[in-house]
Amino acid sequence: MWTSYRYCIGRHTYVTSLAGEIAQNYYDRLDDERLEFTANDIRREIYDKLQWLPFGFEIHRMYDSDPFDPIDVLMTFIEKEKIDTMSLFMSYSKIEYDAHTMKLEVERKIPTIKSYFSISDIEDLLPWADLASCFDKKNHKMVTLEYEGELYTYRCFKSWRKKTIPCEDKPGWCRAVEFGWEPVWVDIDSYLKTGDTNKYLNSDYIKEIEDCE
Repeated sequence: MWTSYRYCIGRHTYVTSLAGEIAQNYYDRLDDERLEFTANDIRREIYDKLQWLPFGFEIHRMYDSDPFDPIDVLMTFIEKEKIDTMSLFMSYSKIEYDAHTMKLEVERKIPTIKSYFSISDIEDLLPWADLASCFDKKNHKMVTLEYEGELYTYRCFKSWRKKTIPCEDKPGWCRAVEFGWEPVWVDIDSYLKTGDTNKYLNSDYIKEIEDCE
């Protein structure tokens, strides 16, 4: 397992679709300590691959207990800066995040060199980020939905999907934006059955999000 995901993370092939199979086969076979170790190891690999970004990307931690989730930091940066195109994304020269104080600092630039970085360089890391979040039990949340007067509660992890907006010419339809992602909550039981994070809770019905006991 260890050599498999280290080989696969960052590759642009079908192997990204197999990340969920690791969760299906190992979630119930590893103890909590090994699950946490694996989650952190996967995130370190993701962080290494994000050094391919067309700008400096650094996460600083004062203590080992400070959170370490490179994809979450990257997505927070994209949301905070309201980045909605690749060209705007390329106009940054540095991102520094202090995980202890949760402060994010950025610097801008005028692009002078053509970059071959693409959206797929981010997209192909997301299944591995999901695997890490599944294994990271201490950060799971209990998400309660209210639907037709009934309450339903699920143990979930946070995931990211391509942001969508309503189609101007097709009422009731949505389309993916050129650049950008939004947070969703994935039911762990469903993920472990299918290995698929395309099934997530409908945010319109979320009533409450709480820490797991």
